[in-house]
Amino acid sequence: MAITAFMTIDRFWDLLSKKNCGEASSGELKELEEIFLTHPEWKNTSDILSNLNFQSTVFENNEEAESAFEAHVTRMKKADVEFNDIRLNYEEIEPRRGGPSSKKWLISAGVLVLALITVFVLKISKVSSETKSGKQTNLSQVTTKPGSRKTQVLLPDGSVVWLNSSSKLTYDKNFGKNIREVSLTGEAFFDVTKDSSHPFIIHTNVIDIKVLGTAFNVRSYPGDASTETSLIRGKVEVTVKNRSNAKIYLSPNEKLTVLNNVTVNKIATSQSPVKNVSEKTLSVDQLNYSPVDSTPIETAWVDNKLRFQKNETFREVALKMERWYAVTIIFDDKEVEQIPLFGSFTTETIDQALDALREIHAFNYTKTENVIRITK
Repeated sequence: MAITAFMTIDRFWDLLSKKNCGEASSGELKELEEIFLTHPEWKNTSDILSNLNFQSTVFENNEEAESAFEAHVTRMKKADVEFNDIRLNYEEIEPRRGGPSSKKWLISAGVLVLALITVFVLKISKVSSETKSGKQTNLSQVTTKPGSRKTQVLLPDGSVVWLNSSSKLTYDKNFGKNIREVSLTGEAFFDVTKDSSHPFIIHTNVIDIKVLGTAFNVRSYPGDASTETSLIRGKVEVTVKNRSNAKIYLSPNEKLTVLNNVTVNKIATSQSPVKNVSEKTLSVDQLNYSPVDSTPIETAWVDNKLRFQKNETFREVALKMERWYAVTIIFDDKEVEQIPLFGSFTTETIDQALDALREIHAFNYTKTENVIRITK
């Protein structure tokens, strides 16, 4: 089932409250960091809430309470949180028996926090329905968390998208009317409905992919060393960002690999399409097929199989396992990080998977909740 934007917001507040109370596990802290990666605009408000004093504070007079309140208001405005006429309740504290008969005022920071949360959720709703230019677009967004394995999304044009864990797909309400465009962070398998008059375009941080009707896989995780496009059927046109003249066409059973965070000095010498590219920064190769069932390794996750391509390093495999099992893997030995692995898992637990791998390669591990440390 698709995860809605407000389900993500609810989970954000749940995790943040656990963090501020010191009750969040390491896995929950990592999940919160994953949410910050997909919603960086929430980080500033999180920091402000973390810094607020949630205990009730006693003030000598109304003016002092008002001054403290105004200080909080200033901080909220700096965070770009707008609100109108938030009224706080003051309580007159009775003096102790035999004590001075002065009046004191009690202001509850919880009221301020509640107001901030209410305004923030409304602001998130507003941001999700506007572009940065201020135009109303009612963006639809599907986000998956670590360990979710596979989430199916049916787009308005009939195209089907399967999202892998820790991924985000965004599109607007006008999808399919003039042009079909989506933005992807993470990994997804697309089965695009053919419509020659409305090209289907996928935007990632590194590449843009244009198709008419086809089936293909895109992997574009921020933490990975490369971005991959694997074509199963049909035809795709891939444009590498910042190199708009270099268009790479893929045929079935081919994949394009582009290194992330690398400036390509020269992809093409002309405006003609690039084909059979072989460079250090990108390459076009044949898909890898499993010797067990002859299915592409690149799309095995769609069938709920975690498969490693030949000669993938333990560090690369660990990134996949982190998303697959919703864990954090830490290496204490650089040599172990570079061990080449090749294998496949389906229903195995993370412990069973690691035990199977260390029967082939020499390493040890310890597991505390959702954090795994790999040693030599």
